[in-house]
Amino acid sequence: MAANLANIYAELMRRYGEDYTITYGPPPTYLGSIAGAGEVGKKIVLVFKEDRNAAASKIKTTPTKLLQKIEGTSELDLTGSPLKDDCIVDAIADLSLDLQLVSSHPWKLEEEFQRGMSVDKARGIICTEHFQHADGLGSVWFLCDGSDHGQTQLLQYEFHKTHFSRGILSYQGVLPAFMVTSQSLVRQHSIAGGAPMETSIENRYQVNPKMTLRCSWVTSSPQPQLVNLRECEVALSHTFRVGDCSSLTQDFMNQLRILVYIREDIVSYHNDERQGLIRDPTYRCGSGIDMDELRDSINKTMTDVSDLMDTYITGASEFDIEEVVHRAKGRRLTDLTDKLWELLKCCGSYKDLKMAFNMLFQCAARCNIVNTPTNKNRLAEIITELANRRLAIPCLSGAEALELLLEVGLEKVYKDYEFIYTESKMCSTNLLKESSETADGSPQNVPQLRKSLHNAVRGDATPGGGMRKTLLHLDADSRATAVKYGDDDVAGIKNSHFDEHESMERISKLFQIHCTMEHLLMIHIHLNLPNVYSDVCSELLKKTPKQVEAIDDQLSDVMDIHLAAHYVRDHLDGKEPYSRHITMKSVNKFRELQTTFYFNSENICPPQLAQCFQCDDKELVKERTYHSWLYRKIRTLK
Repeated sequence: MAANLANIYAELMRRYGEDYTITYGPPPTYLGSIAGAGEVGKKIVLVFKEDRNAAASKIKTTPTKLLQKIEGTSELDLTGSPLKDDCIVDAIADLSLDLQLVSSHPWKLEEEFQRGMSVDKARGIICTEHFQHADGLGSVWFLCDGSDHGQTQLLQYEFHKTHFSRGILSYQGVLPAFMVTSQSLVRQHSIAGGAPMETSIENRYQVNPKMTLRCSWVTSSPQPQLVNLRECEVALSHTFRVGDCSSLTQDFMNQLRILVYIREDIVSYHNDERQGLIRDPTYRCGSGIDMDELRDSINKTMTDVSDLMDTYITGASEFDIEEVVHRAKGRRLTDLTDKLWELLKCCGSYKDLKMAFNMLFQCAARCNIVNTPTNKNRLAEIITELANRRLAIPCLSGAEALELLLEVGLEKVYKDYEFIYTESKMCSTNLLKESSETADGSPQNVPQLRKSLHNAVRGDATPGGGMRKTLLHLDADSRATAVKYGDDDVAGIKNSHFDEHESMERISKLFQIHCTMEHLLMIHIHLNLPNVYSDVCSELLKKTPKQVEAIDDQLSDVMDIHLAAHYVRDHLDGKEPYSRHITMKSVNKFRELQTTFYFNSENICPPQLAQCFQCDDKELVKERTYHSWLYRKIRTLK
């Protein structure tokens, strides 16, 4: 099919390439919205004129609604939340009101240079014998200037084996929402094809610029309802972009960034090492700390008994997710390595970080440690072994200090999210770990891995097993560990283990958990649907995490989940949709007629793309107004 359409494209280029711009590829963004992605397909041939000399239009073409507070209207409560500081609270009488919080256009930049040809010339090409007898499958679209009486924007000729098929897409201008009625739409469809046999309807309600509710259903009624909040399928879409993190969640995202940076530095160091480049690792996350102050903080953290007396108690009170995120930012850390993460990550350089670990090891070997670590990480094992006098003070080499810090940070950050999800009763901890299972079915292999490293240091439980081990004491366990991780020339017992693939998987999972938290917060703030939170968690966290190698402000995550209609009925009742997509079909033995009506509160096409968009009929009105398009397609048997 693609090859045949490409042949038609080549023929059009040969005949008309000097007069018009002809492309073969994805359809324009607005065409997919108006006609429907399923109707347009993945690739089309588009014929148009191009004008790159004209400046892109800066005229605002979105119908505007007067911001008037209506007494007695049901509103979303957007007050009292730190995430809503930038909201125009007085303008939320309508859930679908466009707050103009973003200035990005719904079209691509290159589409601003596209101009239409006259309708007569487009029809002239379509009616030529060589065009209609071309061998192919797929659609050729001709962009028109809308200068005819019907304001034709696009003409379609679809190559099909058994049917003769044409389509016309025209711009219908701006009309108030109250004029969009079932009777008027059926009348327009019936002009060419009689009463509709099937009608597909999709209404979109815009909660905010990043969140949309889609309500869709199919009916065979001759006079279909244009709003149906009882039998429709509801889908909730929300896009979270890292650059849009609020002050409430920014600290957690910054921790994830630090983990990514540490991993990048470790990978970079090992890559250089394999290429024979000898250098010290880098550490670029800390703001710097006085080393004497750090030594005192480490000693106090490991020996202070006050923390044991003042344990953090979670009561039986229930908190919503927003309150829990607040509490998580100041939650009391109970494990030693979690506290050490907060200290060690402040080091200003790798030299200081390595020195901090040396201070830590000396303290563990010489002091009476009160806060014995309970976490399952390598640093906790080293501290325990040093405190029990079963290990000489390690001398960290290579990137081992970074590797130990990364492992500790991964565990601490996971506990932050675990606290949020369990305290808010969103989901169980099993769901947070579920997608991280490795091929052998064990979560991260953490217990087994730590046990093997632990035995590599301690030796078997034989007489004399408690003696201090040094790098000269190589045994079968350490060799087996080296073989397991593919290090044939191991020089002794490793102080840390870093697996590039495993670390990326764990960071990717944490990013997925964070994005799910962001989605839940937005649902809570803008819709307040507590009954769906568990389903949202289950659906989002069970997906395979997308691999995250870097976190920048442009990185985003899209949620698209289905909800039961009764959850959102009260929120949408009485509110006009932000956009409507209505398709009516009539079929008989010889002909198939499809009429698609598309209404959108904003103009989704570049305003100078066709002549018809240059009319200035947008006025300030109290009612919602729609830009409207009509796409009619007729298919007859050959």
